[in-house]
Amino acid sequence: KKVVQKFFRLLVAGKVKDSLPLFTPDCRQHNPYVTGGMDALTDAMISAAATMSEQESAGEFRVRRVIGDGDLVAVHTEIVSPDPSPHGMRQVHLFRFKGERIAEYWDVTQMVPADLPSPENAF
Repeated sequence: KKVVQKFFRLLVAGKVKDSLPLFTPDCRQHNPYVTGGMDALTDAMISAAATMSEQESAGEFRVRRVIGDGDLVAVHTEIVSPDPSPHGMRQVHLFRFKGERIAEYWDVTQMVPADLPSPENAF
């Protein structure tokens, strides 16, 4: 869990390249919108970090929950920002570890609708 928390601190600080040693050289990423392996994912993370930095006054990235089970870590995050969704986005990130390094990565993102039908969806 500490490695993943460090990864997100570096990402938010715009230090994506400093996070690369946290990943195995053959790390597999499974984001359906990013093709090209870890090089493409790194480029996407740099772009996301730059966007968060530009929107710093208007938005915030929050780690809500971190759950570890063996070599797996799940993280629930929230991006509170007017762009691209005025009500923000929620994400779940899954990491599989090989030793102390991230060997595989998945993420799922959901836009938060304006009118949440269930009060349980609020933080």
